[in-house]
Amino acid sequence: MKNFFMFLVVSSSLFAATNRISNIKDIYSNVKESIYLNGEERKKEYTIEYVAQDYLRKEMSLPNVNKGEIFQYENGESYQYIPLFNEVSKNKSEDVSNFLSIIKDLKIKDQNDKEFSENYYLEKIKEIKYKDAYTIKVKQYRKINGYLLPIKMEIFEKNTKVAELHLENTKVNSGLKRKELKK
Repeated sequence: MKNFFMFLVVSSSLFAATNRISNIKDIYSNVKESIYLNGEERKKEYTIEYVAQDYLRKEMSLPNVNKGEIFQYENGESYQYIPLFNEVSKNKSEDVSNFLSIIKDLKIKDQNDKEFSENYYLEKIKEIKYKDAYTIKVKQYRKINGYLLPIKMEIFEKNTKVAELHLENTKVNSGLKRKELKK
């Protein structure tokens, strides 16, 4: 009986100590990304800024040829700023909207899927299906400002690894504000 009581105390303190991801208002992170395409590895580095519910900004820092490019998704629209031409144009790539979609999906599952939520906070969720062809494999979690977040991930399309993501210097609910694109 004493062991059972200790288990309840430890379990409840574990859940109490972790803020729910569904309560995240904003996220800032530096991202190191490796993309695997046709047997070659390409590295990218960028920052992301997410502000709930529908804003995501990705600013490139590497490779140098893309430095300063900004991809921004807001209110259902995606735009790209290209510093070389000092212009903003509509973006047809789904890259930024996919990132935003993954964050939204995690928040919805946290709110509506009790089994997912319990397993997530116990770090038992190692794979997350995204769309029909993609699987995100969580390699490492970290607690940031009381929020448990995946910080190292591998992305597979069917059975082929297409990317690795590593989030660094991540901040949660730091009061980020939406930014206008340069024009």
